[in-house]
Amino acid sequence: MIYLSYYNFKSNLPNERFSDLLMELPVFMQNKINSFRNRKDAERSLMGNIILVRLLAYAGLTSYSLNQVRYTEYNKPFFDDSISYNISHSGDYVVCTLSKVHEVGIDVEEIREIPMDDFTGLFSRVEWDEVLNSESKLQAFYTLWTKKEAFLKAIGCGLNQPLNEVVIENNTIIWKNKQWFLHEITLDKNHLAWLCCSNSSPVFSIIDISV
Repeated sequence: MIYLSYYNFKSNLPNERFSDLLMELPVFMQNKINSFRNRKDAERSLMGNIILVRLLAYAGLTSYSLNQVRYTEYNKPFFDDSISYNISHSGDYVVCTLSKVHEVGIDVEEIREIPMDDFTGLFSRVEWDEVLNSESKLQAFYTLWTKKEAFLKAIGCGLNQPLNEVVIENNTIIWKNKQWFLHEITLDKNHLAWLCCSNSSPVFSIIDISV
């Protein structure tokens, strides 16, 4: 089972609600969130962790708290006992996924105009040709980017691994003799989200979390 939820920032959180939600988190996370100079960054960090708390409860993992979060050498957060989770945010969305049986990675990206030529070195020649030959170059670019980011987050190395070395075929990646599978998460026309895990047909539980 893979648990998934997301939050859409239709408007800024009222100050009182922000403070109430902040109190649900450990002190060290409160301090980190309060250190953000940009209010939107603070809200994204807050909501990502609040969703994680809610997913832990929904999955019956009430004995776990965010005080138990540990980090790999590449700074990927995790719990002991093979509990994997991942948080991503971009544009109007924060997404979070959690699993007790699969390593998971998720990435969301807001589709916005960028100078795509600045990123050619992040893709193979075949991939870049696919982008250039697509009817919607921007959509194709972000689709590839989001898939690769989700994979790198699943294996826990982030951008420490060059994106152009990650080869995707039919939404499958073979890495160090292990298969990883990509699954699209539908949000809206302005955002793309992809989840990566080691299961070709996982069971998803998409949770509507009210905050």
